[in-house]
Amino acid sequence: MITDTIHAHMRDIQSTKIKSLISKATTIEPTDTLSHVISKITKNNSYDVFYLKDKSVLSTNIRALLNAKNIDNMKVEPFLYPIHHVTQNDSVQKVANIIAHYRIREVPVVDKNRIIGVVTAKQIIKLLSSKDNKWIKANLIYTQNPITVPSSESISNARRIMTTKRIDHLPVLNQGKIKQVLTSYHILQSIMPSEKQGRTSMVPRTEHALELKIGNTGSTRIPQCLASDDLNKVINSMLKADTTCCLVNLHDTLQGIITFRDILGLLASKLETPIPLYIVGMPEDQQNVNLISSKFGKTLKRLQQVYSEIHEARVSIKQQRTGNKKEGKYEVSIMIITPHHTPLIYHSVGFDLSEVLEDLSEKLLRVLSKRAKNRSKDSIRKIDLPIF
Repeated sequence: MITDTIHAHMRDIQSTKIKSLISKATTIEPTDTLSHVISKITKNNSYDVFYLKDKSVLSTNIRALLNAKNIDNMKVEPFLYPIHHVTQNDSVQKVANIIAHYRIREVPVVDKNRIIGVVTAKQIIKLLSSKDNKWIKANLIYTQNPITVPSSESISNARRIMTTKRIDHLPVLNQGKIKQVLTSYHILQSIMPSEKQGRTSMVPRTEHALELKIGNTGSTRIPQCLASDDLNKVINSMLKADTTCCLVNLHDTLQGIITFRDILGLLASKLETPIPLYIVGMPEDQQNVNLISSKFGKTLKRLQQVYSEIHEARVSIKQQRTGNKKEGKYEVSIMIITPHHTPLIYHSVGFDLSEVLEDLSEKLLRVLSKRAKNRSKDSIRKIDLPIF
């Protein structure tokens, strides 16, 4: 299968130590105002910011800050949440797992109880570009039918979509065509306080900015590709344009979007199960790793008994975290690849990972058992068909 081939192709990247990929981190204090934090993000061209508390790292990012109402005076502390960190000797795959699991772009590196830097999604993408990936096509990684918004939509509604769907890119339609892409960074910039000339006080403009239409807000220098274009071409176009996404088009019609996180999905972890199982966003704690391996291992074994033609399964695990809460909802989706049908995709959300996995397992067993019975009935009917 193609996923197994890709996994073998990426093995050297997955095992690469991150020491040479570390760059400067944007660190903050919990008492910093949101406007100060956003200024740091802008100055350092960052997406995530970090604070070391005892032996834990707290973090927030651009998308999380979109929920802020009083940027001028509010402190950043309510927006900080615990996040896993890595050491210099950890692997690229571990970083990729954390990025996918928390839907972030930067992972902090800690040494001797100090944040010494970050490893970014962009740095891993650059590392991937050094390989010959011309046989890996865009249609293997792109997100189909991305959410779009018309240019007449309000900034407020665009913000709501990004925060609820946990996305950072919205292609903008103008007279039926994509003219630009609105990002979470653009929205954050639009609601930043502005200084009045000749005065030192900051004038909040959040509410006014959110009422405005999207209009021309966004980036027009977004690279575009075909579904048949190779991975190297996609990566190089994104790096050249210094963007975090690429639009997949066919005859001026938007088919999908590719982001850094889509590309990092190629570094999925593989579990040894009866059917090849690949995990994007594998949790870092061993207890959950064991839970996933055990639950899906048993489920796939049972599925194989009722539906023997499953080629592979791909699982995506994301976790929402807001504020200082240690626990957040898990968003888990599983895609089952079979030779005769389009992939079967199921989703489940919940606070208890065990219950979420159980729900998905029951759905899969129910659907594929029914499909196997229908195929059996069809075979019997074919045998009984009269011959003319």
